[in-house]
Amino acid sequence: MYATTAILISRIVIYVSIYMTTEERAKFWQAVETGDNPLLSAMSSLVERWGLPAIIMALGDISVVLSEDAIDASNLTANQRGLIMNACAQVSNLSDLMHAEMEFIEANK
Repeated sequence: MYATTAILISRIVIYVSIYMTTEERAKFWQAVETGDNPLLSAMSSLVERWGLPAIIMALGDISVVLSEDAIDASNLTANQRGLIMNACAQVSNLSDLMHAEMEFIEANK
């Protein structure tokens, strides 16, 4: 049995199937709580403290600077540069959507 959630972004509804089993969920929380995956633990703490929308918007700001730096970086291959630029574009796009949604919520209180 798989759960399905609907996420409303602007006026677009995206359906996300959640395939995490009980065992996978337990492994995830074990990695977070024990620090086996330090980045996952740190991100979990940040999301818990600031909320996912704030993290996404902050990553959007970082992605703008990182993408500008990637253009001029001499130590990157073309593939590495392309990967960084694409990741930054995706994060920036998600951040823009989050900003628009937050502005819409604020305007329609």
